[in-house]
Amino acid sequence: MTNHPVEIVVTPGSGEGRALGLARRLRRLLRRGGRLATIRAFDDLQGLVRWAETGACECSHVICVGGDATLSAAARAAMRCNAPLVPVPTGFGNIFATVFRHPRRAKHVADLLKCGESRRVDVGVVTTPSDEDIFLSHRSYGLLEQVQTLAERGRRQPRRRMLRYLWYWGVAYRFLFRSPLASFSVEVDGKLVATDAVLVTVANVETYHGFLSLTPAASPIDGLFDVAVIPRISTPRLLWRLLSLLVQLPGRWGGLTVYRGQRVVVTTPRRREVLTVRRRALPLLVPPGAVEAVAARVVNDAPTPTSPTAVSPTR
Repeated sequence: MTNHPVEIVVTPGSGEGRALGLARRLRRLLRRGGRLATIRAFDDLQGLVRWAETGACECSHVICVGGDATLSAAARAAMRCNAPLVPVPTGFGNIFATVFRHPRRAKHVADLLKCGESRRVDVGVVTTPSDEDIFLSHRSYGLLEQVQTLAERGRRQPRRRMLRYLWYWGVAYRFLFRSPLASFSVEVDGKLVATDAVLVTVANVETYHGFLSLTPAASPIDGLFDVAVIPRISTPRLLWRLLSLLVQLPGRWGGLTVYRGQRVVVTTPRRREVLTVRRRALPLLVPPGAVEAVAARVVNDAPTPTSPTAVSPTR
């Protein structure tokens, strides 16, 4: 057996409640193969974050069974201990793990530990006056953030994927016509690019891949964010814009601008957040050739990112 165990961290509610069972199957497979493996199950992200920030650094890998929020929390441990993170996508979005095509089945994850490549990728850091947070996929503001917060309040959302999609769209429709939209100003690399945005997504990878792609060319290995901005428009036009992006209609990129930069500041009258790229900060175990495939990919149907130094603020 290896000297250091594999830490398997899991949020049991992920994957329609199947995440813990997958973690147990994986532990059995690893032990049969002669590897020490332990499971740490956390009921909430706060508990996982506390462990990630203070737990002993005595593991060879941090295997994370869960969705994007769980991955971002577990990434703290991988970065602090310099132990490769191994995502096992079992959550709702699985945006980050999809980029590198991480396997979902326990047997394939066990095989990845034998043949995978340890590479370093970018992470996003969000700084507020009182806190600092890490994200691997994206940070959204405005409509998407408000809908997600409302839809997940009290954990009432369905577990099944299709029902959850319909739940989110139902909440979004009701919210658009019943609540005022917050207003955001956005700076990219010191340049003010919007003063009255209703939707902002700061992305390290393609946002909402396969569902509502807002930043199709974003990459976690280029040291830059892709920042999608929709300025304030009427509610019917905003709903039509989102539906056009969902079903990929011609002209769907009109009204949405994508900027690219290393430092983004998003401000409302109540808060100010500074987002920066931490270049190649995360050790990550990936399938062979996955990073090269990300570097070589070509996105044919995507908006061309605008340089923030070449624009005037949106009025």
